[in-house]
Amino acid sequence: MTGTPLDILLLVGIVVFATTSFALQKLPIDVTALTTLGLLLLFNLVTPSEAIAGFSNPAVITVMMMFVLSDSLVRSGLVNRIGHRITHLSANSPWRASLLLLLVSGSLSAFINNTAAVAILMPVGILLAKHFKFSPSKILIPLSYVSILGGTCTLIGTSTNLLVSAMAADAGLEPFGVFEFAWVGLIFFSIGTVYLLLGPLRLLPSRSILSSLTRKYHMSAYLTEVRVPKESPLIGKTVAEEAISDRFELNVLEILRGKTKIAMDLRNTRIQPGDILIVRGAMTEILAIKEHYGLLLLSDIKLGDQDLSDESNILVEIQLSPTSQLVDQTLKDIDFRKRYGCFVLALNRTGEMIHRKLAFIPLAHWDTLLVFGPRARIEALNRLEDFTPLQEVDMRLSLSRRWWISAAIIPIVVLLAASGVMPILKASILGVVAMLLTRTVKIQQAYKSINWTVIFLLAAVLPIGKAMVNTGLDRVIGESIAALGAPYGPVVVLGVMLVSTSLLSEIISNNSAAVLMVPIAMSVAVALNVDPKPFLMGITFAASMSFMTPIGYQTNTMVYGPGGYRFTDFTRAGAPLSIFCWVTGTLLIPKIWPF
Repeated sequence: MTGTPLDILLLVGIVVFATTSFALQKLPIDVTALTTLGLLLLFNLVTPSEAIAGFSNPAVITVMMMFVLSDSLVRSGLVNRIGHRITHLSANSPWRASLLLLLVSGSLSAFINNTAAVAILMPVGILLAKHFKFSPSKILIPLSYVSILGGTCTLIGTSTNLLVSAMAADAGLEPFGVFEFAWVGLIFFSIGTVYLLLGPLRLLPSRSILSSLTRKYHMSAYLTEVRVPKESPLIGKTVAEEAISDRFELNVLEILRGKTKIAMDLRNTRIQPGDILIVRGAMTEILAIKEHYGLLLLSDIKLGDQDLSDESNILVEIQLSPTSQLVDQTLKDIDFRKRYGCFVLALNRTGEMIHRKLAFIPLAHWDTLLVFGPRARIEALNRLEDFTPLQEVDMRLSLSRRWWISAAIIPIVVLLAASGVMPILKASILGVVAMLLTRTVKIQQAYKSINWTVIFLLAAVLPIGKAMVNTGLDRVIGESIAALGAPYGPVVVLGVMLVSTSLLSEIISNNSAAVLMVPIAMSVAVALNVDPKPFLMGITFAASMSFMTPIGYQTNTMVYGPGGYRFTDFTRAGAPLSIFCWVTGTLLIPKIWPF
């Protein structure tokens, strides 16, 4: 099937729309993907059966099953325990601690979801930074990068590998083997780890101040104590009755009454003479409430972390998880304080600190919250699926009763697929069934563990590749690239394909970049009359080379806020690694998969 010039023009317009929308992120990526799918249907660039084929694609179903398997391993407590063992094995060597952290992260990422690996180990990295008194910005970018590199080592390491393998099978080629990627992936991982230890780990700036959470969030100027004298009109009133939060735009964090600290039902507690209020707000508002109620400032010394923390109350950072159900809701909608018994002091979104009217800010994925509350409530918060703990949480490293089942099933799935006994799709489905039957995973947990944004993205963008074939756009682009590169040989063309895919993945998702480039790679191979396998493997690796921006890969976005990074930090740290992977991949891939 070959489309008309108008069809090609329409498809180019749709691809430009999708690419721009992915890059600008004005719409959620799954909404953009579904909108793109709708446009393909609207202009008859794909048939209805082709449009929905992605939802039954083996790669999409396999990714879904791997989300469940990865989550079960996380829930078992085994991976968490391994992560925290790093701090004990590192002795007093920050270099050894960093090396162990990167090796564990890369190894985990080869077999479980990259995002899950970073979510587990990011708190460990922050704890290591605190222990050895260096900024977390020194370790979090390397942690993200090494998880990406580890994911390139196996078929199940990242959804992109599974996606390209499925597209190759649809084109009549052999699907990729589980460990077929290891030849190149291990080289990337090994040399990349050395680079990260010698380069970014040493040269990245200290963007984040770790010595005090309050200083990091620029909170020290906003925290102080006020005493309620016996003649104050606030006596006998409650914080809720006086609407202090709304009238003065500040918050009462705690009431100190003698040796008693009141933090739980604080809004409904009647103020008594001599009470000390710990308040947070702009200094102008603190002075305003002082004058209005005749309160007394205790001192000009600002509170630090130790003053806010004791055996019952702690100050912690938590991050909204990739599957959080709280996204697009405000703290006021959630009634966070009443619901969780904790108080949000500040919000960090892509490095920007927001201090005013937090209650009315819709939450987003990867938002980092500074939370104050009783230790028991914080630990309960840590166990919820909506949050990922970052630091200052006294984590209980206990193993679940069936931890060994989770630890055994993933290796069995990998071995069954790698040995050719059964396809990875069949093995992963049977692995999930085994976990459900043994009650290692409950069906509700299985549903929640799946990142439906990724699933809908994969299923909805796959028809773009089919539309490129239907209209002939893949052939037009492929023949043009082949004509320009033919005088220089297929290796040079491979290099062009790698750098194009890598740059594309910096602004849109790695999966979307792969879907766009695979049909072009197939057409280039036909035009050059060579085996398409090297081009497909090159695109698979290049789609994961998202090192230069914080938006190209989910793990980069995850560490952006907690590390206090700037956009240029990723470019400076990631550009040499991207160039290395590009040059190495261009030279090495044809040696392993000849044209």
